[in-house]
Amino acid sequence: MMQGLLERRLFELAERYAAERIVAPGITPEVQAEMAGELVRSYTLHALNSRPSERERYWKAAEAVLPQFLQQFPGQPAMVLVEVQEAQSQLAHVRLLRQEGEVLGDATKLQQAQQLAIETLTRFEKLQARVDDLLRQSHNGNQPDGLSTEALLALSRRVTLNTVEALEEQGLSYPVDSLDRTNSMAMAVQQVEPLTKLRPETGILWPALLLEIRALRWLGRLDQAEAKAARLQQLSPPPQVGLAAKAEVVRTEIARGDLDQAIQRISQGRELDGVTSPELDFACFETYLALWKKAEADNQPEEVQQWQNRSATVVQQLDQLYGPYWARRAEQQLAGNATSGGTQNIDLLRRTADNHVRQKQWDEAIKTYDLGAAAANESLDTKAEYELRLAAAAVAIQAGNLPEGIKRLRETALAFPSAPDASLRHLTAAYYQSLVARKSNPPDLQPYLNLLKENLQHWPEGNPHDQAATWLGQIEFTQGYWREATEAYMLVPAKSSQFSLAVDGVRQSSLKWFQDAVERDQLVQQDVREVIDYFEQIVLRGQSAQETWTPTMRLAAETAAQLWLNYGRNGYDNARAILEVAQRSNPDAPEGWKSRLESLQVIALAGLGKLDEAKARLQKTRAGNPNHLLEVLQALTQMGQSASPQVGKQIAELELAVIGMLRPSLAQLDAATQTMIAVAEAEALASSGNIEAGINAYQRIAQQDPNNASLQIGLARILSRGTTDAQKQEALKQWREVSRRSKTESPTWYEAKLEIARCHLKLGNPEEAKQIVRYLQALHPDMGGPEMKARFVRLMQQGSRP
Repeated sequence: MMQGLLERRLFELAERYAAERIVAPGITPEVQAEMAGELVRSYTLHALNSRPSERERYWKAAEAVLPQFLQQFPGQPAMVLVEVQEAQSQLAHVRLLRQEGEVLGDATKLQQAQQLAIETLTRFEKLQARVDDLLRQSHNGNQPDGLSTEALLALSRRVTLNTVEALEEQGLSYPVDSLDRTNSMAMAVQQVEPLTKLRPETGILWPALLLEIRALRWLGRLDQAEAKAARLQQLSPPPQVGLAAKAEVVRTEIARGDLDQAIQRISQGRELDGVTSPELDFACFETYLALWKKAEADNQPEEVQQWQNRSATVVQQLDQLYGPYWARRAEQQLAGNATSGGTQNIDLLRRTADNHVRQKQWDEAIKTYDLGAAAANESLDTKAEYELRLAAAAVAIQAGNLPEGIKRLRETALAFPSAPDASLRHLTAAYYQSLVARKSNPPDLQPYLNLLKENLQHWPEGNPHDQAATWLGQIEFTQGYWREATEAYMLVPAKSSQFSLAVDGVRQSSLKWFQDAVERDQLVQQDVREVIDYFEQIVLRGQSAQETWTPTMRLAAETAAQLWLNYGRNGYDNARAILEVAQRSNPDAPEGWKSRLESLQVIALAGLGKLDEAKARLQKTRAGNPNHLLEVLQALTQMGQSASPQVGKQIAELELAVIGMLRPSLAQLDAATQTMIAVAEAEALASSGNIEAGINAYQRIAQQDPNNASLQIGLARILSRGTTDAQKQEALKQWREVSRRSKTESPTWYEAKLEIARCHLKLGNPEEAKQIVRYLQALHPDMGGPEMKARFVRLMQQGSRP
């Protein structure tokens, strides 16, 4: 079971199976230890086949099995089996470190391999002594570890072989021509020799013979290695062993420089009894790599291309047949060759670049991806060029070079605009540009905005387009560019998942746009009509499709009516028509929405001069509870904040009527709500034209709670609307107090400074006003942000008019 799972590289299933078997009822101690060893083996193979960034977790998992097993099963008689398997896991780790260190020229990894090899060799030597001692005890009829004499003898031979393998790895971790390597290999040949005399059924003979051949080859005794391999093949070994021996012959021929003989041997076939071998296929790859190097040295570009292509094909086969471990070993070999002059194999360059990424060699990875993209361009392989350019951009971002990654993403998307995900890649560049913007103080948003606009220009539809429009609307809104925000949000189509968010964005930004335009005396009716049409079309589309009214449709109807009332020329009739359709079509709509539409109906009626009808509509609510009247008042108050002066006066009169209806029920409401109603009444009095009564009412409210900041600010605002010199002086005094109590550079603090300057202008002290603004410009050049700064500029422009 375990072997089948591991051969299929189903490591997680193997690990789960082994862990469950360890604790299964009725399992003998020996089987428990065997399954714990299998769990270690599974974690080891998992590590070998994982990406470098993921390996550590599996190495640690393998290391953790033995202490956990000891804790769970103290005194386990077959514990030595787990210890041997863990030492074998450590040996596999040594081999991997050494292989990567050799191929990548990584001295640090080679040093790590050398140190770990010495530690592993010592560990196996101690295990050898322990197993041999247990074996001697078993001959005396004593089996304290629950293992038979035969099992201990097999384990002793396995540990002996592992010890020689550790000695081999220790030697290979030293430089090629060093005496340390030579001594290690000579000792390996000497120590493995007794194992090569065993019978095949021991399971030790074949790996021992292969190790002897390798050690002889490492020593440069090529003839001896080749002769040993030939004799091994004559012994009729299992197919995998025979193919591995053939691989060793090929490697001796490569080492001798006899590449013609090596390629000839490979051409004789790579299967034996229908079986293939990773060792022989890897030797085949090594042969092609050697022929490639030779062709480069001989300046034979066509030959170079041929062997490049064959090398890349073998790498694919290694990956498909034997898994990532073998493919990655080959890719690492390619890393030193693929970027040499004349390389045109796109897949080879891709794999080489991928290997650089795994090793976190960012510059080399980008360089190789660029070479691959150039090769793809020359081959007219647009799909490969696009993917390789994107890969290079991703590496730049992964390496932390966001500007370079953004540049590459943008250029690639614009170069391949018809690619299925080009707009998404371009939008990704915009996202990373937003991260770059946040790092500057103040944020430099213009490059981010430019990318969003460029995305909308080149890709007029699709999910990325809709997201770009939404982001653009949001950022324009935060900067106080209401018109630009509105226009961006309106680009999001009805079919988009972003549509409901966009509709709300159009509502908020357009209301601020038109309110600001009224203050500037720059309202354009065509602009208002275009936005109203946008909202009315949402309603019409839903009705023509006979859809059930959605929250988005309700919001659109409400906003269209509100815009007609506040900013549309003679919009009362149009507003009333929309409201009647919406109310008639939504009998089960939320009460809050119904209340807001009722308030709009009241305003529409009042605007049409039908004040009696408006009041009558209000009277209908008398039978309702105070909470319903309160909702109407809140809706009117909110409406008045963005209303034109003429409509604002009518809203204020209606507010006073609603407050009159609420007055008998005030005792039922809490203190905070009563205060809110009193404030609404003071402001409504002022907006209705009775400014003095409004100011007096607000002063009484503020005096009752002098530490309530919002009330003190509200009093300052209503005082600013006063027309007499005394009221203007009171406003100046109140704004100074607000400024004193506000946190420096807070929005309230800036508003107070603005209004103090405005009060000075109203009182005929322009120099005082200018001095305040100059002070702020010198000490706080940000001036509270774009919107507040613009307000200061407008105020000074007004103050400079004759």
